This record gives sequence, C-alpha cells and structure tokens, in this order.
Amino acid sequence: MTNPALKAAMESLEAISANKEAREIARLREKAQHHWASEIHGARQEGVAEGEAKGKAEGKAEGKAEGKAEGKADTTLANLRAMLISPATRVLANEVIAGILGVDVHLVAAERHDLDAKTSV
Repeated sequence: MTNPALKAAMESLEAISANKEAREIARLREKAQHHWASEIHGARQEGVAEGEAKGKAEGKAEGKAEGKAEGKADTTLANLRAMLISPATRVLANEVIAGILGVDVHLVAAERHDLDAKTSV
C-alpha cells in the first residue's frame, strides 16, 4: 500500500481484530445499535397505528354527532313547516310555535314569511 494513512488504518483494524475482547465489544456495540434502531422503528409504527385508530374513532364519533344534529334539525324544520301549513296550528303565534318546537322565534317568523310568499304567488 502506498497511502500511509490507509496503511495505518489497516494495521489498526488488524490489531483490533486480533484482540478477542475488542472484537466482542465491537460485536455487542453493533448488536445494541441494531436493537435500538429496531425498537425505535417499532415504537414509531406503534405510535402511527395508535394515532390512526384514535383519529378514526374521533372522526366516527364526530360524524355520528353531526349526523344526529342534522337529522334533528331536519325533523324540527319539517315539523315547523307542518305546523305552519296546518290550519289548526297556523293560527298560533310565532312565540308559541317556537316554544313548542324549542326553536328561535326568528326561525318561525322567517319560515312563515317564506311560506306566505310561496302561497301568495
């Protein structure tokens, strides 16, 4: 070998390799590094899986709650329109209808206005 630095490195490697204790230390160090990398990888995958599961559960719960709220709103609006169309309940004041349905009086007034506009045409 012509490169002195490379020659020195090779001699050092041969000297270390000849020492049984040094080889065992190097083997154990390499084993520990592989084990650590494997543990980190496993922990990362576990964290991703937990995050995905939590996200799915939260999304499902949120979607279910939104669906229930929308369904309730649709039913309430349908009931309001039915009360405003029926001759028996149409005569009730907006405040009374709002109290029965548990909605804002302004919603009742707006729906009554829309219904009146549609029927007057």
